[in-house]
Amino acid sequence: MFELRKIGIVKRASAWLLDAILLAVLATGLMWVISLICRYSEAEQLATQYYGEWQEFRDAYMQDVAEFYGFTYREDGDGYVVTKDGAEASLNDVMNALDGSKGEDPETAEAYEAYLALPPAAKVNAQYQYVYTMLFMMVSIGILLSYLILEFILPLILGNGQTVGKKVFEICLVRPDGVKITPLALFARTILGKFAIETMFPILLVFLFFFGGLGILAIILLAAFLLLNLSLFFATKNRTPIHDILAGTVAADAKLQIIFASEEERNEKVARSQKESVEQSKEQ
Repeated sequence: MFELRKIGIVKRASAWLLDAILLAVLATGLMWVISLICRYSEAEQLATQYYGEWQEFRDAYMQDVAEFYGFTYREDGDGYVVTKDGAEASLNDVMNALDGSKGEDPETAEAYEAYLALPPAAKVNAQYQYVYTMLFMMVSIGILLSYLILEFILPLILGNGQTVGKKVFEICLVRPDGVKITPLALFARTILGKFAIETMFPILLVFLFFFGGLGILAIILLAAFLLLNLSLFFATKNRTPIHDILAGTVAADAKLQIIFASEEERNEKVARSQKESVEQSKEQ
Protein backbone atom coordinates (compact mmCIF):
# COMPACT_ATOMS: atom_id res chain seq x y z
CA MET A 1 0.00 0.00 0.00
CA PHE A 2 2.76 2.42 0.95
CA GLU A 3 5.36 1.38 -1.62
CA LEU A 4 6.79 3.72 -4.21
CA ARG A 5 4.57 4.11 -7.27
CA LYS A 6 7.08 4.30 -10.09
CA ILE A 7 6.47 6.18 -13.30
CA GLY A 8 7.12 4.91 -16.83
CA ILE A 9 10.14 5.97 -18.88
CA VAL A 10 7.97 7.42 -21.67
CA LYS A 11 6.15 9.76 -19.28
CA ARG A 12 9.41 10.80 -17.61
CA ALA A 13 11.04 11.46 -20.98
CA SER A 14 8.01 13.49 -22.15
CA ALA A 15 7.99 15.58 -18.98
CA TRP A 16 11.75 16.13 -19.27
CA LEU A 17 11.44 17.23 -22.91
CA LEU A 18 8.68 19.73 -22.12
CA ASP A 19 10.67 21.17 -19.21
CA ALA A 20 13.82 21.31 -21.35
CA ILE A 21 12.02 23.30 -24.05
CA LEU A 22 10.61 25.76 -21.51
CA LEU A 23 14.04 26.06 -19.87
CA ALA A 24 15.74 26.76 -23.22
CA VAL A 25 13.18 29.43 -24.17
CA LEU A 26 13.39 31.18 -20.80
CA ALA A 27 17.20 30.96 -20.64
CA THR A 28 17.51 32.43 -24.15
CA GLY A 29 15.28 35.35 -23.22
CA LEU A 30 17.20 35.99 -20.00
CA MET A 31 20.54 35.81 -21.83
CA TRP A 32 19.29 38.40 -24.30
CA VAL A 33 18.32 40.73 -21.44
CA ILE A 34 21.70 40.20 -19.75
CA SER A 35 23.49 40.91 -23.05
CA LEU A 36 21.70 44.26 -23.28
CA ILE A 37 22.63 45.15 -19.70
CA CYS A 38 26.28 44.15 -20.20
CA ARG A 39 26.49 45.68 -23.71
CA TYR A 40 27.77 42.43 -25.15
CA SER A 41 27.34 43.55 -28.78
CA GLU A 42 29.61 46.57 -28.16
CA ALA A 43 32.35 44.34 -26.72
CA GLU A 44 32.03 41.97 -29.68
CA GLN A 45 32.21 44.85 -32.16
CA LEU A 46 35.33 46.18 -30.43
CA ALA A 47 36.98 42.76 -30.68
CA THR A 48 36.15 42.64 -34.38
CA GLN A 49 37.55 46.14 -34.80
CA TYR A 50 40.81 45.23 -33.04
CA TYR A 51 41.18 42.11 -35.15
CA GLY A 52 40.54 44.09 -38.33
CA GLU A 53 43.24 46.61 -37.39
CA TRP A 54 45.64 43.80 -36.61
CA GLN A 55 44.98 42.20 -39.97
CA GLU A 56 45.55 45.52 -41.76
CA PHE A 57 48.88 45.92 -39.99
CA ARG A 58 49.90 42.36 -40.75
CA ASP A 59 48.98 42.67 -44.42
CA ALA A 60 50.73 46.02 -44.79
CA TYR A 61 53.96 45.44 -42.89
CA MET A 62 54.49 41.84 -41.87
CA GLN A 63 55.93 40.47 -45.10
CA ASP A 64 58.74 43.05 -45.24
CA VAL A 65 59.43 42.69 -41.52
CA ALA A 66 59.49 38.91 -41.73
CA GLU A 67 61.93 38.95 -44.64
CA PHE A 68 64.18 41.44 -42.84
CA TYR A 69 64.56 39.05 -39.90
CA GLY A 70 65.16 36.03 -42.09
CA PHE A 71 61.64 34.63 -42.10
CA THR A 72 59.79 33.48 -45.20
CA TYR A 73 56.23 34.85 -45.26
CA ARG A 74 53.82 33.52 -47.83
CA GLU A 75 50.07 34.08 -48.20
CA ASP A 76 47.99 31.10 -49.26
CA GLY A 77 44.32 30.32 -49.67
CA ASP A 78 43.82 29.56 -45.96
CA GLY A 79 45.83 32.47 -44.56
CA TYR A 80 49.63 32.61 -44.38
CA VAL A 81 52.67 30.40 -43.88
CA VAL A 82 55.74 31.54 -41.92
CA THR A 83 59.00 29.61 -41.92
CA LYS A 84 62.62 30.26 -40.96
CA ASP A 85 65.59 28.20 -42.08
CA GLY A 86 63.17 25.61 -43.42
CA ALA A 87 61.39 25.17 -40.06
CA GLU A 88 57.83 26.17 -39.28
CA ALA A 89 57.47 29.47 -37.44
CA SER A 90 54.66 31.86 -36.50
CA LEU A 91 53.79 35.53 -36.56
CA ASN A 92 54.55 35.61 -32.84
CA ASP A 93 58.17 34.74 -33.68
CA VAL A 94 58.28 37.61 -36.15
CA MET A 95 56.70 40.00 -33.64
CA ASN A 96 59.18 38.96 -30.96
CA ALA A 97 62.04 39.72 -33.32
CA LEU A 98 60.47 43.05 -34.22
CA ASP A 99 59.85 43.93 -30.58
CA GLY A 100 63.42 43.01 -29.71
CA SER A 101 64.79 45.57 -32.15
CA LYS A 102 63.12 48.39 -30.18
CA GLY A 103 62.85 50.35 -33.41
CA GLU A 104 66.54 51.19 -33.42
CA ASP A 105 67.24 49.83 -36.90
CA PRO A 106 66.27 52.48 -39.49
CA GLU A 107 65.17 49.82 -41.93
CA THR A 108 62.48 48.59 -39.51
CA ALA A 109 61.69 51.83 -37.69
CA GLU A 110 58.64 52.64 -39.82
CA ALA A 111 57.19 49.17 -39.44
CA TYR A 112 57.90 49.17 -35.72
CA GLU A 113 56.20 52.54 -35.18
CA ALA A 114 53.18 51.30 -37.10
CA TYR A 115 53.16 48.20 -34.92
CA LEU A 116 53.17 50.33 -31.76
CA ALA A 117 50.38 52.56 -33.12
CA LEU A 118 47.98 49.68 -33.76
CA PRO A 119 46.52 47.23 -31.24
CA PRO A 120 49.04 44.38 -30.84
CA ALA A 121 48.05 40.76 -30.85
CA ALA A 122 47.96 40.76 -27.05
CA LYS A 123 45.25 43.43 -27.09
CA VAL A 124 43.22 41.50 -29.65
CA ASN A 125 43.52 38.33 -27.59
CA ALA A 126 42.57 40.16 -24.40
CA GLN A 127 39.44 41.59 -25.99
CA TYR A 128 38.36 38.23 -27.39
CA GLN A 129 39.04 36.63 -24.01
CA TYR A 130 36.79 39.29 -22.46
CA VAL A 131 34.06 38.49 -25.01
CA TYR A 132 34.31 34.74 -24.32
CA THR A 133 34.20 35.36 -20.57
CA MET A 134 31.16 37.59 -20.94
CA LEU A 135 29.47 34.99 -23.14
CA PHE A 136 30.08 32.27 -20.55
CA MET A 137 28.76 34.57 -17.82
CA MET A 138 25.59 35.30 -19.82
CA VAL A 139 24.98 31.61 -20.42
CA SER A 140 25.64 30.73 -16.77
CA ILE A 141 23.41 33.41 -15.27
CA GLY A 142 20.64 32.86 -17.81
CA ILE A 143 20.52 29.12 -17.15
CA LEU A 144 20.83 29.60 -13.38
CA LEU A 145 17.87 32.00 -13.23
CA SER A 146 15.85 29.70 -15.48
CA TYR A 147 16.49 26.73 -13.20
CA LEU A 148 15.59 28.78 -10.13
CA ILE A 149 12.28 29.85 -11.69
CA LEU A 150 11.19 26.63 -13.40
CA GLU A 151 12.78 23.94 -11.24
CA PHE A 152 12.70 25.50 -7.76
CA ILE A 153 10.29 28.41 -7.28
CA LEU A 154 7.50 27.00 -9.50
CA PRO A 155 7.66 23.50 -7.92
CA LEU A 156 7.40 25.12 -4.49
CA ILE A 157 4.20 26.81 -5.66
CA LEU A 158 2.74 23.75 -7.41
CA GLY A 159 3.82 21.43 -4.60
CA ASN A 160 5.50 18.02 -4.46
CA GLY A 161 8.40 19.11 -6.68
CA GLN A 162 6.23 19.41 -9.77
CA THR A 163 7.51 21.39 -12.72
CA VAL A 164 5.26 22.24 -15.67
CA GLY A 165 6.25 18.99 -17.38
CA LYS A 166 5.70 16.92 -14.25
CA LYS A 167 2.32 18.59 -13.66
CA VAL A 168 1.18 17.85 -17.22
CA PHE A 169 2.27 14.20 -17.09
CA GLU A 170 1.20 13.67 -13.45
CA ILE A 171 4.64 13.06 -11.94
CA CYS A 172 5.72 14.09 -8.44
CA LEU A 173 8.93 14.02 -6.44
CA VAL A 174 9.17 12.23 -3.09
CA ARG A 175 11.76 10.60 -0.92
CA PRO A 176 12.27 6.87 -1.58
CA ASP A 177 10.10 6.11 1.47
CA GLY A 178 7.23 8.26 0.16
CA VAL A 179 7.82 11.21 2.48
CA LYS A 180 7.37 14.70 1.06
CA ILE A 181 10.61 16.35 -0.07
CA THR A 182 11.87 19.47 1.69
CA PRO A 183 12.67 22.82 0.02
CA LEU A 184 16.34 22.21 0.88
CA ALA A 185 16.33 18.90 -0.98
CA LEU A 186 14.60 20.55 -3.96
CA PHE A 187 17.18 23.36 -3.93
CA ALA A 188 20.08 20.86 -3.85
CA ARG A 189 18.47 18.88 -6.66
CA THR A 190 18.05 22.00 -8.80
CA ILE A 191 21.20 24.04 -8.16
CA LEU A 192 23.83 21.46 -7.24
CA GLY A 193 22.57 18.54 -9.29
CA LYS A 194 20.84 19.90 -12.39
CA PHE A 195 22.55 23.29 -12.79
CA ALA A 196 26.11 22.85 -11.53
CA ILE A 197 26.86 19.22 -12.33
CA GLU A 198 24.52 18.16 -15.13
CA THR A 199 24.39 21.43 -17.08
CA MET A 200 27.32 23.76 -16.39
CA PHE A 201 29.98 21.04 -16.22
CA PRO A 202 29.18 19.84 -19.79
CA ILE A 203 28.92 23.46 -20.99
CA LEU A 204 32.31 24.20 -19.44
CA LEU A 205 33.80 21.24 -21.29
CA VAL A 206 32.34 22.54 -24.57
CA PHE A 207 33.84 26.00 -23.92
CA LEU A 208 37.21 24.44 -23.14
CA PHE A 209 37.02 22.44 -26.36
CA PHE A 210 36.43 25.52 -28.52
CA PHE A 211 38.21 28.28 -26.56
CA GLY A 212 40.34 26.71 -23.84
CA GLY A 213 42.64 24.45 -25.77
CA LEU A 214 41.55 21.26 -23.99
CA GLY A 215 40.83 19.64 -27.34
CA ILE A 216 39.75 16.03 -27.64
CA LEU A 217 40.12 15.49 -23.89
CA ALA A 218 37.07 17.71 -23.33
CA ILE A 219 35.00 15.53 -25.68
CA ILE A 220 36.18 12.35 -23.92
CA LEU A 221 35.25 13.78 -20.51
CA LEU A 222 31.88 14.96 -21.82
CA ALA A 223 31.07 11.53 -23.31
CA ALA A 224 32.15 9.79 -20.08
CA PHE A 225 29.96 12.08 -17.99
CA LEU A 226 26.89 11.56 -20.17
CA LEU A 227 27.45 7.81 -20.13
CA LEU A 228 27.72 7.85 -16.33
CA ASN A 229 24.43 9.70 -15.91
CA LEU A 230 22.63 7.40 -18.35
CA SER A 231 24.06 4.36 -16.60
CA LEU A 232 22.84 5.62 -13.24
CA PHE A 233 19.36 6.20 -14.64
CA PHE A 234 18.97 2.74 -16.13
CA ALA A 235 20.95 0.76 -13.53
CA THR A 236 19.55 2.13 -10.26
CA LYS A 237 16.45 0.62 -8.69
CA ASN A 238 14.36 3.80 -8.87
CA ARG A 239 15.99 5.16 -12.05
CA THR A 240 17.75 8.00 -10.28
CA PRO A 241 20.18 10.22 -12.22
CA ILE A 242 22.82 12.33 -10.48
CA HIS A 243 20.51 15.16 -9.40
CA ASP A 244 18.09 12.75 -7.68
CA ILE A 245 20.92 10.85 -5.98
CA LEU A 246 22.33 14.08 -4.54
CA ALA A 247 18.92 15.26 -3.29
CA GLY A 248 17.67 11.88 -2.13
CA THR A 249 14.56 12.16 -4.33
CA VAL A 250 12.72 9.88 -6.74
CA ALA A 251 10.04 10.44 -9.37
CA ALA A 252 6.65 8.83 -8.68
CA ASP A 253 3.13 8.62 -10.09
CA ALA A 254 1.32 11.66 -8.69
CA LYS A 255 -2.10 9.99 -9.04
CA LEU A 256 -1.22 6.81 -7.15
CA GLN A 257 1.57 7.78 -4.79
CA ILE A 258 0.71 8.25 -1.11
CA ILE A 259 2.79 11.21 0.09
CA PHE A 260 3.46 11.55 3.81
CA ALA A 261 3.99 14.96 5.36
CA SER A 262 6.76 13.62 7.60
CA GLU A 263 8.59 10.44 8.53
CA GLU A 264 6.65 10.31 11.80
CA GLU A 265 3.35 10.32 9.93
CA ARG A 266 4.57 7.52 7.68
CA ASN A 267 5.71 5.37 10.59
CA GLU A 268 2.42 5.94 12.37
CA LYS A 269 0.32 4.98 9.35
CA VAL A 270 2.47 1.95 8.58
CA ALA A 271 2.18 0.75 12.18
CA ARG A 272 -1.58 1.30 12.14
CA SER A 273 -1.90 -0.60 8.86
CA GLN A 274 0.13 -3.51 10.19
CA LYS A 275 -1.96 -3.61 13.34
CA GLU A 276 -5.19 -3.68 11.32
CA SER A 277 -3.81 -6.49 9.16
CA VAL A 278 -2.99 -8.54 12.24
CA GLU A 279 -6.46 -7.98 13.70
CA GLN A 280 -8.10 -8.98 10.43
CA SER A 281 -6.01 -12.13 10.31
CA LYS A 282 -7.10 -13.10 13.84
CA GLU A 283 -10.76 -12.56 12.97
CA GLN A 284 -10.46 -14.85 9.99
